[in-house]
Amino acid sequence: MLSDFAITQMQAIVFGLLTLPVSLWVIYTDLTEMKIRNEAVLATVAIFVVAGFFLMPVEEYLWRYLHFVVVLGICFVMFATVGMGAGDAKYIAASAPMVVLADLSAVAVLYVIWSVILLVGMMIARRSTALRTAKPDWIWFADDRRGYVPFGLALAPTMSSYFLLAIVHS
Repeated sequence: MLSDFAITQMQAIVFGLLTLPVSLWVIYTDLTEMKIRNEAVLATVAIFVVAGFFLMPVEEYLWRYLHFVVVLGICFVMFATVGMGAGDAKYIAASAPMVVLADLSAVAVLYVIWSVILLVGMMIARRSTALRTAKPDWIWFADDRRGYVPFGLALAPTMSSYFLLAIVHS
């Protein structure tokens, strides 16, 4: 499942390199502020709009916008019903056009792996006196944020590892 990808190697290289700084920014802001900034979402969309135009046939490129619309709709419902973060919803939708539909199950597996790593890491970090002392301003250490999880810390690595694995296995 994680060895064959439908995304082309060139798409994975270009999208991977262009989105890496945005992914690092998403990780940083979600870690420190529990926010995925609109500028990061817009940068992700802009990367697809510009690079995607050159990386795929026009028909495929236009169909990929449907990924954005469908995922945004699903995430909006999740935001309204189960409390998904608005930044998470927008970032997932912005990233969706870069994912080939045939690779969706592989991306889902990567997301589960990164989410488990995040949750275990958060449990350890929240119990770490040294980390809480070193970074007391991190919002997710606040008592009123105990039930919140900065899932951008799983979403961004999911995309980056998707591109990396597709490069390696192509």
